[in-house]
Amino acid sequence: MKAGVRVDEPEQKAGYSDPTAKVAISAAIAPPQLTAATLKLNPRKQTYIHPSWLAKGLSGDRQCMFSLHTQANCFTPKGESDFDAESYKLKHQAALSQYAKELKAEGYTVYTEGSNSFWYETKAGATISAQPDIVAVRGDEALVPDIKTGKELRVCDIAQVKLYMALVPAVGLHGIRKIPRGQLVHKGEVYDISPDQISTEFKHQVAELVNALTVADTPPVTPSAQECHWCPLRHLCHSKVETVVKGEADWL
Repeated sequence: MKAGVRVDEPEQKAGYSDPTAKVAISAAIAPPQLTAATLKLNPRKQTYIHPSWLAKGLSGDRQCMFSLHTQANCFTPKGESDFDAESYKLKHQAALSQYAKELKAEGYTVYTEGSNSFWYETKAGATISAQPDIVAVRGDEALVPDIKTGKELRVCDIAQVKLYMALVPAVGLHGIRKIPRGQLVHKGEVYDISPDQISTEFKHQVAELVNALTVADTPPVTPSAQECHWCPLRHLCHSKVETVVKGEADWL
């Protein structure tokens, strides 16, 4: 390269590039690759996945595959949180008990929480550990309601119920072999999710995400202010972003 040639001059635009410059730029921009070893995390014996993690990945609420992959393949210690778990449990249990009572009055046999626990072993070698809030059966009809007590429903809430709907007949929970009807119960309102939403496309999306979480290589970290704030690894990850990038230009 000629001395003094700028990157925006014709010679650079014509396609000439300095590989050493690229390496220097890349090293300056890209954060160092994180791994379970650099975070000093103990690996699991096999990939372990909770439906709520999958649901957030499917809905786009969690896009950092490093975070999802690490949580699924390593034991991750909990960091400090201002989340009031006791208050949540009391509120959730009250709503669950009330809806279970209503279903029983309608003639359903109702199973709650612990009695609905199951493991599903995937072809990729991962274990999905699930526990729907409620599974209700009446004749050949089955329901899988999920109780939500947050301020508002999210897309990931729908995805989580759909995962339960797909997996319950796969393991034959309580003798159920057909895709059940899903429900989201929120602030006294019941939102139905039809069995036909468990489409081939949905199953393919789930399988692709599960397969991505079982690969040996750790995906690169992709931090963002909004996602890092809620990430279960934020107390360990030195690549986390805490503020949104801001700027200004004279043309806008």
